[in-house]
Amino acid sequence: MKYDVIIIGGGPAGLAAACSASENGAKKIVIIERDKELGGILNQCIHNGFGLHYFKEELTGPEYAGRFVEMLRKTDVEVKLDTMVLEVSPDKTVHCINTKEGYQALEGKAVVLSMGCRERTRGAIAIPGDRPAGIFTAGAAQRYVNMEGWMCGKRVVILGSGDIGLIMARRMTLEGAKVLACVELCPYSNGLNRNIVQCLNDYDIPLYLSHTITDIQGKERVEKVVVSKVDENRAPIPGSEIVFDCDTWSSRIWRPASPASSAAATWSTSTTWWTSSPRKACGPEPPPPSTPPARKREAPSWR
Repeated sequence: MKYDVIIIGGGPAGLAAACSASENGAKKIVIIERDKELGGILNQCIHNGFGLHYFKEELTGPEYAGRFVEMLRKTDVEVKLDTMVLEVSPDKTVHCINTKEGYQALEGKAVVLSMGCRERTRGAIAIPGDRPAGIFTAGAAQRYVNMEGWMCGKRVVILGSGDIGLIMARRMTLEGAKVLACVELCPYSNGLNRNIVQCLNDYDIPLYLSHTITDIQGKERVEKVVVSKVDENRAPIPGSEIVFDCDTWSSRIWRPASPASSAAATWSTSTTWWTSSPRKACGPEPPPPSTPPARKREAPSWR
Protein backbone atom coordinates (compact mmCIF):
# COMPACT_ATOMS: atom_id res chain seq x y z
CA MET A 1 0.00 0.00 0.00
CA LYS A 2 1.34 3.43 -0.95
CA TYR A 3 1.02 6.70 0.99
CA ASP A 4 2.18 10.28 0.59
CA VAL A 5 3.13 10.49 4.29
CA ILE A 6 3.57 7.73 6.86
CA ILE A 7 3.69 8.99 10.45
CA ILE A 8 5.02 6.64 13.12
CA GLY A 9 3.61 7.60 16.52
CA GLY A 10 0.18 8.97 17.40
CA GLY A 11 1.15 11.26 20.26
CA PRO A 12 1.09 15.07 20.19
CA ALA A 13 3.86 15.34 17.58
CA GLY A 14 2.30 12.70 15.31
CA LEU A 15 -1.17 14.25 15.53
CA ALA A 16 0.19 17.71 14.75
CA ALA A 17 2.26 16.34 11.85
CA ALA A 18 -0.78 14.59 10.36
CA CYS A 19 -2.97 17.70 10.61
CA SER A 20 -0.24 19.87 9.10
CA ALA A 21 0.43 17.43 6.24
CA SER A 22 -3.27 17.34 5.43
CA GLU A 23 -3.56 21.13 5.51
CA ASN A 24 -0.60 21.42 3.14
CA GLY A 25 -1.95 19.17 0.43
CA ALA A 26 -0.87 15.63 1.24
CA LYS A 27 -3.64 13.33 0.06
CA LYS A 28 -2.92 9.91 1.52
CA ILE A 29 -1.66 9.97 5.10
CA VAL A 30 -1.48 7.23 7.72
CA ILE A 31 -0.62 7.31 11.44
CA ILE A 32 0.79 4.12 12.95
CA GLU A 33 0.37 3.93 16.75
CA ARG A 34 1.32 0.97 18.92
CA ASP A 35 -1.13 1.88 21.72
CA LYS A 36 -4.86 1.24 21.57
CA GLU A 37 -5.70 4.96 21.38
CA LEU A 38 -4.19 8.17 20.10
CA GLY A 39 -2.68 10.77 22.40
CA GLY A 40 0.58 9.21 23.54
CA ILE A 41 2.01 10.46 26.83
CA LEU A 42 -0.70 13.13 27.03
CA ASN A 43 -3.22 10.54 28.15
CA GLN A 44 -1.48 10.11 31.50
CA CYS A 45 -0.67 13.82 31.98
CA ILE A 46 -3.94 14.70 33.67
CA HIS A 47 -2.61 18.00 35.07
CA ASN A 48 -3.51 21.25 33.34
CA GLY A 49 -1.17 23.73 31.63
CA PHE A 50 -1.44 22.40 28.07
CA GLY A 51 -2.87 24.34 25.14
CA LEU A 52 -1.92 27.85 26.26
CA HIS A 53 0.10 28.57 23.12
CA TYR A 54 -1.89 26.67 20.49
CA PHE A 55 -5.51 26.91 21.67
CA LYS A 56 -5.10 29.97 23.92
CA GLU A 57 -6.72 28.17 26.85
CA GLU A 58 -5.61 25.91 29.65
CA LEU A 59 -6.29 22.20 29.10
CA THR A 60 -5.31 18.90 30.66
CA GLY A 61 -3.19 16.46 28.64
CA PRO A 62 -6.15 14.26 27.58
CA GLU A 63 -8.20 17.35 26.68
CA TYR A 64 -5.34 18.69 24.58
CA ALA A 65 -4.94 15.36 22.78
CA GLY A 66 -8.71 15.21 22.26
CA ARG A 67 -8.66 18.56 20.45
CA PHE A 68 -6.16 17.22 17.93
CA VAL A 69 -8.07 13.96 17.54
CA GLU A 70 -11.20 15.98 16.69
CA MET A 71 -9.19 17.98 14.14
CA LEU A 72 -7.90 14.71 12.70
CA ARG A 73 -11.43 13.35 12.26
CA LYS A 74 -12.20 16.20 9.88
CA THR A 75 -9.47 14.95 7.52
CA ASP A 76 -9.01 11.77 5.51
CA VAL A 77 -6.01 10.63 7.59
CA GLU A 78 -5.97 6.88 8.15
CA VAL A 79 -5.10 5.58 11.62
CA LYS A 80 -3.70 2.16 12.48
CA LEU A 81 -3.91 1.55 16.24
CA ASP A 82 -2.38 -1.32 18.22
CA THR A 83 0.18 -1.62 15.42
CA MET A 84 3.90 -2.19 15.95
CA VAL A 85 6.49 -0.98 13.45
CA LEU A 86 9.16 -3.61 12.86
CA GLU A 87 11.44 -1.83 10.40
CA VAL A 88 11.82 1.29 8.29
CA SER A 89 13.88 0.50 5.19
CA PRO A 90 16.05 3.00 3.24
CA ASP A 91 13.48 3.16 0.43
CA LYS A 92 10.87 4.52 2.93
CA THR A 93 9.02 1.23 3.27
CA VAL A 94 7.54 0.77 6.73
CA HIS A 95 7.08 -2.83 7.88
CA CYS A 96 4.44 -3.17 10.59
CA ILE A 97 2.17 -5.75 12.15
CA ASN A 98 -1.09 -5.94 14.11
CA THR A 99 -3.65 -8.56 15.08
CA LYS A 100 -6.32 -7.48 12.57
CA GLU A 101 -4.38 -7.00 9.34
CA GLY A 102 -1.30 -9.05 10.10
CA TYR A 103 2.02 -8.14 8.53
CA GLN A 104 2.06 -5.15 6.17
CA ALA A 105 4.66 -3.29 4.11
CA LEU A 106 3.63 0.33 3.58
CA GLU A 107 5.42 2.46 0.98
CA GLY A 108 5.66 6.19 1.62
CA LYS A 109 6.98 9.25 -0.18
CA ALA A 110 7.90 10.61 3.25
CA VAL A 111 8.19 9.00 6.68
CA VAL A 112 7.82 11.07 9.87
CA LEU A 113 9.30 9.64 13.06
CA SER A 114 7.29 10.97 16.00
CA MET A 115 7.74 8.23 18.59
CA GLY A 116 8.80 10.65 21.31
CA CYS A 117 11.23 9.51 24.01
CA ARG A 118 11.58 6.55 26.32
CA GLU A 119 12.67 6.56 29.93
CA ARG A 120 15.99 5.00 30.77
CA THR A 121 16.00 2.41 33.52
CA ARG A 122 17.91 2.72 36.78
CA GLY A 123 20.66 0.54 35.31
CA ALA A 124 21.00 2.72 32.21
CA ILE A 125 21.68 5.80 34.33
CA ALA A 126 24.21 3.88 36.48
CA ILE A 127 22.60 4.26 39.91
CA PRO A 128 24.59 1.85 42.14
CA GLY A 129 23.26 -0.56 44.72
CA ASP A 130 21.12 -3.67 45.03
CA ARG A 131 18.44 -4.74 42.57
CA PRO A 132 15.29 -5.31 44.64
CA ALA A 133 11.67 -4.98 43.60
CA GLY A 134 10.03 -1.60 43.92
CA ILE A 135 11.98 0.31 41.27
CA PHE A 136 9.92 2.21 38.68
CA THR A 137 10.42 4.95 36.17
CA ALA A 138 8.50 8.12 37.05
CA GLY A 139 6.47 7.73 33.86
CA ALA A 140 5.43 4.25 34.94
CA ALA A 141 4.46 5.59 38.36
CA GLN A 142 2.49 8.37 36.66
CA ARG A 143 0.61 5.86 34.52
CA TYR A 144 -0.12 3.62 37.52
CA VAL A 145 -1.58 6.52 39.51
CA ASN A 146 -3.33 8.50 36.77
CA MET A 147 -4.59 5.76 34.47
CA GLU A 148 -4.52 2.43 36.30
CA GLY A 149 -5.61 3.68 39.74
CA TRP A 150 -2.71 2.16 41.71
CA MET A 151 -0.70 3.90 44.45
CA CYS A 152 3.02 3.11 44.43
CA GLY A 153 3.85 4.13 48.00
CA LYS A 154 3.19 6.37 50.97
CA ARG A 155 6.37 8.35 51.72
CA VAL A 156 8.19 9.71 48.71
CA VAL A 157 11.57 11.11 47.74
CA ILE A 158 12.04 12.37 44.18
CA LEU A 159 15.40 12.57 42.40
CA GLY A 160 15.32 15.18 39.65
CA SER A 161 13.53 18.50 39.49
CA GLY A 162 12.39 18.39 35.88
CA ASP A 163 8.76 19.20 35.23
CA ILE A 164 7.53 15.61 35.46
CA GLY A 165 9.32 15.10 38.77
CA LEU A 166 7.79 18.27 40.18
CA ILE A 167 4.33 17.41 38.90
CA MET A 168 4.54 13.89 40.34
CA ALA A 169 5.53 15.37 43.71
CA ARG A 170 2.27 17.30 43.73
CA ARG A 171 0.26 14.40 42.34
CA MET A 172 1.45 11.96 45.00
CA THR A 173 0.75 14.54 47.70
CA LEU A 174 -2.80 14.98 46.45
CA GLU A 175 -3.26 11.21 46.52
CA GLY A 176 -2.26 11.06 50.19
CA ALA A 177 1.46 10.31 50.02
CA LYS A 178 4.02 12.30 52.01
CA VAL A 179 6.69 13.72 49.69
CA LEU A 180 9.74 14.16 51.90
CA ALA A 181 12.07 15.86 49.44
CA CYS A 182 12.93 16.60 45.83
CA VAL A 183 16.62 15.91 45.17
CA GLU A 184 18.43 17.56 42.25
CA LEU A 185 21.95 16.82 40.95
CA CYS A 186 22.42 20.27 39.46
CA PRO A 187 22.82 23.48 41.51
CA TYR A 188 19.59 24.73 39.91
CA SER A 189 16.19 23.27 39.14
CA ASN A 190 15.43 21.97 35.65
CA GLY A 191 11.72 22.70 35.94
CA LEU A 192 9.60 25.69 35.10
CA ASN A 193 9.32 28.34 37.79
CA ARG A 194 5.56 27.91 37.92
CA ASN A 195 5.94 24.19 38.64
CA ILE A 196 8.45 24.82 41.42
CA VAL A 197 6.00 27.20 43.05
CA GLN A 198 2.81 25.21 42.44
CA CYS A 199 4.19 21.71 43.02
CA LEU A 200 6.84 22.18 45.72
CA ASN A 201 6.44 25.51 47.52
CA ASP A 202 2.66 25.31 47.80
CA TYR A 203 2.95 21.91 49.49
CA ASP A 204 6.02 22.66 51.63
CA ILE A 205 8.14 20.08 49.79
CA PRO A 206 11.88 20.87 50.24
CA LEU A 207 14.23 20.98 47.26
CA TYR A 208 17.80 19.73 47.83
CA LEU A 209 20.10 21.06 45.11
CA SER A 210 23.51 19.52 44.30
CA HIS A 211 22.48 16.13 45.70
CA THR A 212 22.12 12.70 44.11
CA ILE A 213 21.54 9.00 44.88
CA THR A 214 24.66 7.02 45.71
CA ASP A 215 23.23 3.70 46.88
CA ILE A 216 20.07 1.58 46.88
CA GLN A 217 19.68 -1.09 49.53
CA GLY A 218 17.20 -3.93 49.82
CA LYS A 219 16.85 -7.69 49.41
CA GLU A 220 13.41 -8.49 48.04
CA ARG A 221 12.02 -4.94 48.18
CA VAL A 222 13.71 -1.54 48.30
CA GLU A 223 14.54 -0.80 51.94
CA LYS A 224 16.90 2.17 51.96
CA VAL A 225 18.21 4.87 49.63
CA VAL A 226 21.38 6.88 50.29
CA VAL A 227 21.44 10.52 49.15
CA SER A 228 24.76 12.42 49.00
CA LYS A 229 25.75 15.99 48.35
CA VAL A 230 27.95 16.52 45.25
CA ASP A 231 30.77 18.97 44.55
CA GLU A 232 31.23 21.26 41.55
CA ASN A 233 32.33 18.23 39.49
CA ARG A 234 29.16 16.34 40.51
CA ALA A 235 31.20 13.87 42.56
CA PRO A 236 29.64 12.69 45.85
CA ILE A 237 31.12 14.30 48.96
CA PRO A 238 32.09 11.68 51.60
CA GLY A 239 30.41 12.22 54.93
CA SER A 240 27.40 14.06 53.49
CA GLU A 241 25.17 10.98 53.19
CA ILE A 242 21.51 10.91 54.21
CA VAL A 243 19.68 7.56 54.45
CA PHE A 244 15.98 7.28 53.64
CA ASP A 245 14.15 4.12 54.71
CA CYS A 246 11.96 3.39 51.69
CA ASP A 247 9.89 0.83 49.83
CA THR A 248 9.72 2.04 46.21
CA TRP A 249 11.97 3.89 43.75
CA SER A 250 11.47 5.26 40.23
CA SER A 251 13.60 7.08 37.67
CA ARG A 252 13.00 9.56 34.87
CA ILE A 253 15.64 10.08 32.18
CA TRP A 254 14.50 10.48 28.59
CA ARG A 255 16.18 9.23 25.47
CA PRO A 256 14.77 9.28 21.92
CA ALA A 257 12.70 6.27 20.92
CA SER A 258 14.35 6.55 17.49
CA PRO A 259 18.11 6.08 16.93
CA ALA A 260 17.75 8.78 14.25
CA SER A 261 17.16 11.30 17.01
CA SER A 262 20.25 10.44 19.07
CA ALA A 263 21.45 14.05 19.04
CA ALA A 264 18.79 14.81 21.63
CA ALA A 265 19.72 11.83 23.71
CA THR A 266 18.72 13.10 27.14
CA TRP A 267 15.90 15.46 28.10
CA SER A 268 15.38 15.42 31.82
CA THR A 269 15.90 13.50 35.02
CA SER A 270 13.25 12.68 37.55
CA THR A 271 13.62 9.79 39.95
CA THR A 272 11.17 8.89 42.66
CA TRP A 273 11.42 6.87 45.88
CA TRP A 274 8.32 6.00 47.88
CA THR A 275 9.63 5.98 51.44
CA SER A 276 8.09 4.66 54.64
CA SER A 277 10.19 6.06 57.50
CA PRO A 278 11.82 9.35 58.53
CA ARG A 279 15.28 10.06 57.18
CA LYS A 280 18.44 9.27 59.15
CA ALA A 281 21.62 11.32 58.90
CA CYS A 282 24.89 9.44 58.26
CA GLY A 283 27.25 12.34 58.63
CA PRO A 284 27.05 16.11 58.70
CA GLU A 285 23.60 17.46 57.97
CA PRO A 286 23.56 19.25 54.59
CA PRO A 287 22.57 22.92 54.48
CA PRO A 288 18.84 23.71 54.62
CA PRO A 289 17.02 23.03 51.35
CA SER A 290 16.69 25.99 49.07
CA THR A 291 14.74 26.95 46.00
CA PRO A 292 16.77 29.46 43.99
CA PRO A 293 15.40 30.89 40.75
CA ALA A 294 15.19 28.17 38.12
CA ARG A 295 16.64 28.62 34.67
CA LYS A 296 14.12 30.45 32.56
CA ARG A 297 12.88 28.55 29.54
CA GLU A 298 9.80 28.44 27.42
CA ALA A 299 7.21 25.74 27.96
CA PRO A 300 7.07 23.22 25.04
CA SER A 301 4.93 24.55 22.21
CA TRP A 302 2.63 21.50 22.33
CA ARG A 303 1.49 22.54 25.79
